[in-house]
Amino acid sequence: MFWYYFYNLTTMPGVMAHELSHAFFCVFSGVKIHKMKLFQMGSTVAGYVVHDEPQKFWQGFFITLGPLIINSALATFLFSLVVAPWARWQPWVVLWLAIAIGLHAIPSTGDAQSLFQLTNHRFWHNPLVIVAYPFVLVLYILNLLKRLKIDFIFVGLLYWLGRWYLKG
Repeated sequence: MFWYYFYNLTTMPGVMAHELSHAFFCVFSGVKIHKMKLFQMGSTVAGYVVHDEPQKFWQGFFITLGPLIINSALATFLFSLVVAPWARWQPWVVLWLAIAIGLHAIPSTGDAQSLFQLTNHRFWHNPLVIVAYPFVLVLYILNLLKRLKIDFIFVGLLYWLGRWYLKG
């Protein structure tokens, strides 16, 4: 129980960035937000954004994949800022924020379900939405693999991108 609360508290900035990513794409695409909770403890859902059903497929697609886009970019950018010397406290804070944000970059199972429902609902209006089914499958697989801590491997990839690729 201690580790559950410890993990939730230390990765709280990642949950907040995750939910703000959904909210950003809601605002960007003109989908009305009704309620938003950036973080909560002791619930099965760490945070949520309640919004209208998107009228267009692309709106729902980007709202769902928002955390993957924004959290990944933000974590990669923060990793690129991490510099030595480690004797000061600032690099540790930036590293912690990058890890916390990166750990919540993968959209949740609930996000995958909403994209799946939206794709099924829009299929008869526009058969080209079939391209979303592989994304839905990948999201379900990634969430299944989260039990094996694949999100830490993903953060390692973001670290490599930020530290070695962006630094050149």
